[in-house]
Amino acid sequence: MPVSFELAGNVIGVMVDKDISKDYLDEIHAIIEKKLKEHDSINLFCEIMPDNSVPLKFMLENLKFKFDHSDQIQKLAMVTNLAWVRAIMDVDNFFVSTEVKSFELKDRLEAIQWISH
Repeated sequence: MPVSFELAGNVIGVMVDKDISKDYLDEIHAIIEKKLKEHDSINLFCEIMPDNSVPLKFMLENLKFKFDHSDQIQKLAMVTNLAWVRAIMDVDNFFVSTEVKSFELKDRLEAIQWISH
């Protein structure tokens, strides 16, 4: 099960601590959906920890999830050293109303500050 935490009532975080599979992505989405039932809207911090793979097909599936919930997810901070994932996150801004910003792992604290305001 993915590690999740609350930074504040409506600011939640998810740590991706293993390779993304269909089942693992479903678990992440379930955590987010549970929080969406508790709050009208949330800010989401997501960190892909080092050495974890993210197949493109699951990034596209995740884009659909964000699109479906973009009216409830106000901000999304994606923290990863995978440059191609950060590039896709930056393109997401054109498809979803969620404000998306990507960060490198070394900028984790900046991401937490951004997502918390």
